[in-house]
Amino acid sequence: MNTFGEVSWEDDVFSGGEKKSNAKDLFLRLDEGSNEMRLVTQPFQYLVHKYKKDPSNPKDFGQKVLCSAIHGSCPLCSAGDKAKPRWLLGVISRKTGTFKILDVSFAVFSQIRKLARNTARWGDPTKYDIDIVVDKNGGATGYYSVQPISKEPLSASDQQIKDNIDMDDLKRRVTPPTPDQVQKRMEKISGGAETSAPTNSASKKPETRTPMVRMDDDDDAFPSYDA
Repeated sequence: MNTFGEVSWEDDVFSGGEKKSNAKDLFLRLDEGSNEMRLVTQPFQYLVHKYKKDPSNPKDFGQKVLCSAIHGSCPLCSAGDKAKPRWLLGVISRKTGTFKILDVSFAVFSQIRKLARNTARWGDPTKYDIDIVVDKNGGATGYYSVQPISKEPLSASDQQIKDNIDMDDLKRRVTPPTPDQVQKRMEKISGGAETSAPTNSASKKPETRTPMVRMDDDDDAFPSYDA
């Protein structure tokens, strides 16, 4: 089972080169209400931690640090912080008519996968548009809902966008860093001072958390792990 890289909608996602680009505007931010799009790639899976500079600060929601465990170790995994799987999807935004990258958690991924597995009715989600509806009052289970739209072939302009996708860039964005790169990323987040991953303590007061931590509509570019 791949822990990162391109995966299939049929994969069991829970079993078992540095190219720079400043692409903040490349990420699709989901607005409240309707967000129509066409998926034009397979999902690209990666494992990620959220590292906080100041865990005691309720306004510090943390920053992304990709997991390095595939290389044999990970400073954040060693501290007991479990990495979570996420997926990058290449999409055509119907609002802008342009290529975007959508970063989703299992909340959205699982709903798209359910459509993909319904081969009698929908099947391959690249064959029809979908609408990801955001309801900020929907609670943990109703915040996102994925609705399929009638099947239509790609237009000529859609096909041109799809043909020009930089697949290597997507692969680069989900490639795990080395443990040293993770440590340097943590130090950068902490302000340049040498730091280590926070450790779990039985005597530490449990941190108050919101019902759901969302990253699906993040539009921040993936962190650079260059030295």
